[in-house]
Amino acid sequence: MSKINPDFRGADEIAVPKNLREMCGWSDKTDPDESTLLDIEQRSFGALIEETPQTFTERLARAAVGPMLEKWNQFQADRGRYPGSNDLSLLDEFVHGAPLIWLAQLIGSCVCSNTFRPWVARLMWQVMLLGDPFEFLGRSEFGAANYSFYGPFQYGLARQKANMTRGDGLYCAPFTWALMQGVLRCDQPQLRSLLKREGLAGKNDLPEPQGRDGMALYRDFGRHRHIGSLRQYIQYPMAESPQVTSAQQLWDLALAGKPAFVCSMEAIHKVGTHKDGFAIHARNPRDQWAHNMSFQGVFVASDGERFFRESNESWGEKHIYNRKFDEVDRAFRTGRLTVQAIGELEGPESSPTVAA
Repeated sequence: MSKINPDFRGADEIAVPKNLREMCGWSDKTDPDESTLLDIEQRSFGALIEETPQTFTERLARAAVGPMLEKWNQFQADRGRYPGSNDLSLLDEFVHGAPLIWLAQLIGSCVCSNTFRPWVARLMWQVMLLGDPFEFLGRSEFGAANYSFYGPFQYGLARQKANMTRGDGLYCAPFTWALMQGVLRCDQPQLRSLLKREGLAGKNDLPEPQGRDGMALYRDFGRHRHIGSLRQYIQYPMAESPQVTSAQQLWDLALAGKPAFVCSMEAIHKVGTHKDGFAIHARNPRDQWAHNMSFQGVFVASDGERFFRESNESWGEKHIYNRKFDEVDRAFRTGRLTVQAIGELEGPESSPTVAA
C-alpha cells in the first residue's frame, strides 16, 4: 500500500449551504440558545434513562466473524486506513459495492437525515461482521427496497414523543426514543399505498421524499400525520444506546461497530492536510451550527495519528470530516456535545433470537 493514499471520500474545504438556517434542525424553531438546548436534552434523557435504563447501558462488544473481519480489514487497508482502524463510513461500499450517496436534506430534518445513515451502518455491521441472522431492509440505494428506513415517519414519531408541532427540527433525546421503538421499512405496503396516493412513490422519494411535495409530506409527518396508522408496522428496535461522554469511549464504541449521532452547536472547517493526502478538520470557533451530525468510525493514519470520521452527509456526499482524536476530546471536555451511540439492533420477530 502506498504511503500516500488520498482515498478518503469526504470534504476538503467545506461548502456551507446558503440556506444554512433551514438546514440546522437541532431545535423546534423557537430559537433557544445553546444552554437551553442542552438543558432540554439532559432532562429528556434523564426521563428516558429512568424509563428504560437497560437500553442506555453499554453492552460488551461481540467479536466479529474471523474471515469476514479479515476481508474488512484488508478493504480498509486498501483505502489508506492503517491497523487499529474501524472506519464505518466505508461499510456501504464494502457491502453494496459502491458508496450509498443518498440525497441531501430539504428541510430542518437533520436529526433524522444525518442519523439514518449510521443506523444503516450499524445494521450492516451486525449482518456482515457479526453474522446476525437478520435481513437488510433492502439492497438498493433508493426506492422501496433500499437499505434504510423511511425517514419522515421516524422524524414524525420522535416529534410526537416531544410534542413538537411547529416549524422544523428535533432533539436527540426523542429521536433516540423513536429508534428504541423501531423503524418503518420503505417497502411496507400501507406506507407504499400512502405514498402512491401522494404521488411520492418515485425511486428517489425513498428513503426521503424529494421536491416541494416531498418537503410538504415530510412536514406532515412532522406534525404527526400518518403516525398512528403506521406505527403498528415498525421493526428493528434499537436495544442499546449508551450516552457518550468522552473521545475514548467514542473510539471504543466505534471499534465495536457502534456509530453515534451528535447534536451540538459545533461548526466544522478545514485546518490542514495530512501527508497521507486527506483533509484535516476541526471545530470552527468563528461559526456555529445548531445541527445534528454523526460519528461514523475511526481510523489510524500512517504516522499513528488517530482520527474520527464525522459525517454530515445530509448536506451532500462530500461532507465527511476527519477530526483528530485530541481535538474531539477537547470538544467533549466542554460539555457541549449530546452524543448517543447506535448499538445493538433487534431483528424482526421472524428472525432467530441472537444473544446480546
